[in-house]
Amino acid sequence: MNVAALVPAYQAAAHLGEVLLGLQALPVRPHVLVVDDGSRDATADVARQFGVEVHSFAANRGKGHALLAGFERLRDFDAVVTLDADGQHPPACLPAFVAAADAGADLVLGQREITPNMPAARRFANRFSSAWCSAIAGQPIRDSQCGYRLYRREVLERTPVRASRYEVETEMAVRAARLGYRVAHVDIPTVYGDEESHLSPTRDVPRIVAMMVRLTFEPRPVPRGG
Repeated sequence: MNVAALVPAYQAAAHLGEVLLGLQALPVRPHVLVVDDGSRDATADVARQFGVEVHSFAANRGKGHALLAGFERLRDFDAVVTLDADGQHPPACLPAFVAAADAGADLVLGQREITPNMPAARRFANRFSSAWCSAIAGQPIRDSQCGYRLYRREVLERTPVRASRYEVETEMAVRAARLGYRVAHVDIPTVYGDEESHLSPTRDVPRIVAMMVRLTFEPRPVPRGG
């Protein structure tokens, strides 16, 4: 399977190098694309120092736009693994995602361990949103907010999305599951350091909730092959 790693990055110069080092250390090194989402720091420069492909936005457009642009640039690959640039997603776990796809999964979702060092608000939001996603997806979505994932090319090409920021990942998971694509999960450790989340409680959380409400009430698609 021809696999690429897609790293959406915004203001990530402090941690991106460690992520890219981890990807380079893998036994089978994937092609790596960093999409710099209009960073004002040295994010793009760090990526170029590691010799990876870089695509930069002139201004910040949001994680969803970065992901969709990356998927388009990586359209020649059989599968794309997405992981964050802040070091929360250990690159060493990437082969487990590929193994799950080799075993037949179309969409492989990272499932973070719920630990005491995960902020209480995040624990609640994760459990609530994952339960809601599972209820409307027709398949278990155990960690709807985790951005560490593998998407097969067919999933990327045939799963429609309308969202543009942080809600893209949740929308893609729900829609792919509804279409009958096989969803699998990979356990990953929960890593928290000094990184700051760019998700805005006043801007992005309402967008995620609105998208979930829309998915809840819209007509269910006919599953592929149905």
